[in-house]
Amino acid sequence: MAEFKKFVAIWFATMVAMSVLFIGWATVLNRPNISTEVKGSHFSVVWKGFKPTYSDQFPDYYICINNLKDESLQMYIQLKIENYENVSLYFMIDKYLEPPTDWYVSPQYFGFVDIANPIRTFTYYNFARTKPAAIPQGSLHESVELAVKAYYDSSYTQFYSQANFTVNFHFIDVTAPVWTKVIYDNFDDETVQGWSSAILQKWQPCRSWPCSITPYYSAYKTFDLFGNYTEAYFVAAVFGGPSSIYIYLDSAPCFYSDVTTGFVSPWCQIAIPLPVNRATAVMIGGFSYMDDVYVVAK
Repeated sequence: MAEFKKFVAIWFATMVAMSVLFIGWATVLNRPNISTEVKGSHFSVVWKGFKPTYSDQFPDYYICINNLKDESLQMYIQLKIENYENVSLYFMIDKYLEPPTDWYVSPQYFGFVDIANPIRTFTYYNFARTKPAAIPQGSLHESVELAVKAYYDSSYTQFYSQANFTVNFHFIDVTAPVWTKVIYDNFDDETVQGWSSAILQKWQPCRSWPCSITPYYSAYKTFDLFGNYTEAYFVAAVFGGPSSIYIYLDSAPCFYSDVTTGFVSPWCQIAIPLPVNRATAVMIGGFSYMDDVYVVAK
C-alpha cells in the first residue's frame, strides 16, 4: 500500500480586487484509509507544504470568497513524489471520483521520475471551482477525490500503480449573517487596534483607505473566542512577501507558505481556522502590510 505523508498546506490562487490574492490554510484531520491497486511495491507521495516538516494528514484548504476578482478559483497543490521502486516511472494526476458540482478537474502529466534521481516536486493546477456567489450558512465544505498514477511508458498506456487521496476545501463568506464578527480591524482610526509589534502606515498600500499596519518582523494579537461556538476563522489581507508568510497560534507554528504566486508583491487574502471556546494568540509575519482583518465565529 502506498504511503502518503500529507501536509498542512497552503492555497494560493485567484486574484481579488486591487490585485489581491487569496490564500487558504490547511489544517489536519484524522487520517482516512488509502486504497491502491495492488501491483508491485508502489511509490510514495508526500505532500509538500509545511516547512520545515511534513504532516501525515490529508490537506484542508480554507478560502474566503469575499472580494475576489475572478469567478473561477484555480487551485494549486504541491506534491513531492518519491519513486523508490526498482524501475523508473512516468507520473500523472487526475480525478479519482467525479468532483462536486461547479468543479473542473482534468489530467496533468508530470513526466519521468528516474530511480537514479527518485525525488521530484510538482504542482498540480489543472482544477478549479466556480466561485460561490454567497454562502448564507457562512461556510461551505467540499471534498475532491484525486489520484496519482504511475506508468511504465511516456504514452501513459502501460499502467503500474496508483494511490488516491482526498483534498478538502472550506469556503468562507464573512458577510453571511450567521457569523458573530468578533473583530474587524481596518486601522482607519489611525491606531494599530491592539496589534503588538506593529507600526501604523498611512497612505501606504492598504485595502481600506487610508491606513494599514506593518509588523516588526511579526505582529501579535490575542482573540477571545469563549462562547458557544463550533467554528471560527481568521481572515486577513496582506501585501508583499507571499512566499514567506507564516502564522503561529499560541507560539506553535501552524502555517508556512510554499507555493509562490508568481507576483512580486501582491495583496493576498489568508484564511485559517481558529480554536473555539478559548483565547488564542495569533502571530503573523513575512509580509509588508496588513489590512481588513476579520475574526468571525458561529
